[in-house]
Parts: sequence; C-alpha cells; structure tokens
Amino acid sequence: MGVFMGYYCNICRKDITREEFFYSSNKFDRPLCREHQELERRNQERSFRVDQQEGLMVEQEPSETHAEEIIDLDETNKENVAKSGWKSLGKKVAVKMGKGVIKGVKKVADSSKKRSQIRKWKNHILRRMTMSQLKRLCFERKISIKKIVLKEDEHSEEVYFGKRNCSKGELVSKLKSKAPLDAIISFAKRNRMNIRDIIGDIERKKAEWKVKEIIEKSDKNGREILLELEKTIRKFVPMSQYDKEIYYQDSLASFLKSKFPDTKIEVSRGSTRPDIVVRGIAIEIKGPTHAKDLISIADKCLRYKQYFPNGMLCVLFSVNVSHHRYEDWLKGMNKHHPDVVVIKI
Repeated sequence: MGVFMGYYCNICRKDITREEFFYSSNKFDRPLCREHQELERRNQERSFRVDQQEGLMVEQEPSETHAEEIIDLDETNKENVAKSGWKSLGKKVAVKMGKGVIKGVKKVADSSKKRSQIRKWKNHILRRMTMSQLKRLCFERKISIKKIVLKEDEHSEEVYFGKRNCSKGELVSKLKSKAPLDAIISFAKRNRMNIRDIIGDIERKKAEWKVKEIIEKSDKNGREILLELEKTIRKFVPMSQYDKEIYYQDSLASFLKSKFPDTKIEVSRGSTRPDIVVRGIAIEIKGPTHAKDLISIADKCLRYKQYFPNGMLCVLFSVNVSHHRYEDWLKGMNKHHPDVVVIKI
C-alpha cells in the first residue's frame, strides 16, 4: 500500500495513500491526511455538542488512543464504528428530547379525544331523531339528503352516475361530520327532544377539560390543591334546595372543613370578600342562581384574582337561567377568565 502521486491532503498538501484518499473523501467530503482526519472528526463531534443546561447530552470526545485505533481499522469496521456513533448520539438526544416530544404527543392525543367525544355526543342526539327531523336539520345546515351512486341501465347495461336518498344511518353520518354540536343541540331543543342526560354529560365533561387546562398552566403545588378542592366540591350534595345563598355557603363550608381544616368564611382582602377561602383559593357561591347573579360574577373575577393568585372557583346552586343564556355566559367566562373554574351543582 504505497504512496501515489496525485493523492494529497486538502489542508497541508501532504501526500496520502489511495485508501486514505477514498476514506476521507467519503467521510469528510475532502481528502485529508490522518492528522487532519482526526481534527475534522473532533470538529464534527463538537458541532453536535449542546450545553447540558439546554437539556441535551454532551457527546464525549474520543481519546487519542481510541482515535488511532479507528484510523487503523479497515474500511468495513470504520463504517460500523461511524454508524454506531450516530446511533449512540441519536439515542442520547432522543432521551433528552423525549419529555418535549411526549408533551406534544399528549397534547395531540387530548385534542383527538375531545373531537372523538364530541362526535359521540352528536351521534347520541342524532340517533334519537326521526327521519323527518334529520332531513329538516339537513335542510337547515344546507346538507344534501342524497348521495351519488353508480347505476346500471337495465336495457343497455351501461353504467352511469345517479342519486338516491340517504338512509338514516347515512344522514346521521353526514350531520355528525358537518353540523356543529351546538346546532344539533339547538335543533333538538326546538323540537322538544329529551336530551337532558346528554346535556348533563356534556357539562360535566367540559368542566373536567376546563379544570385540566387550568391545572396544566398553574404551578405544581397550586394545581394539586385546586384539583383536590374541585373534586371535593363536586361530591357535595346540599341537604335541600335553599332559598338563600347563606345556607349554601354554610353547608358547603362545613363540608369542606372535614378535608380542609383551614377553610375560612368571608375573608376580606382589599375590596374583595369571597364567600369561602381555602389555602389561598377564593370560592364564590351563588344560589339560587339567576341571570343577575351571573352578571355580578365577572366583576368579582377581576378583583379576586389580584388578591387570591392560587385560583378562583365559582359554585352555582339551583341555576334558574335558560340553557342558551347560561351557555353564552359560560363561553364568555371561558374566553375572558379562562383560569376560573365554574362548578354547577
């Protein structure tokens, strides 16, 4: 294996062997002597280094002895070592990036679950409709009740495209994909369909989603307390339907004290005076709840959050407001006060 004229290092112009020429050209995109191969190898490794503070592993430099061994290997082993190095680096990076990837995947999975749940609610309501109701809803949403099919002429046996009326299952499928949930609920109510059980399930699920979003945004200690408090309140069942708010306040405070001994009633801070305070979380109570009571909550949300940074919950008892009015109010709350948990009992 001698030295051939014409093969030389691209940096120092030193003569190199044919094998060194092809190896370095393949690996480093230019011919290099052994000394500059080693320097280039270290430069490549340094380019993959990322400060540990940024969350990635630092790729260790090979020792001089190890570097000499790599250079002395034959072509096959060199390729294997190079591939092994890439795999090792990939694994280390993947481990450190894993947490961020998992969060992204989890977010996508949660979004997919929500879409799936909404489709289930649509399906449950649409399945309770008659064929004529489904057709009217399609007409309102400008959805065709016919489908295009292939037909065959009985005489000429020619195949052509034609239309036929959709079956009930096909109409349900179309509406489930094209009509919003709110439009389906509104139509069902206008036609006096009994969907209270579905509405109740929708409200419970949406409340859970809201709490989950708030918890993910808050700090660890705050979200643990908020989650625990929210779950506890949802288990509360008043002894009866009271005609004054003070009775709901007293009974709920007594219920909470069994699990949260530091529960306090009407703690004043600045111009605020929430009905109940638990570990820095303000609880505003309304009951029986009328339209005027919903209006007053928005103002309290603005003031309470300045003095109770750990969070705020609104507990509504005996809500005497139309479904549409309540839904509009809840959408406004979610838009302007997304960190406030609303619990309807």
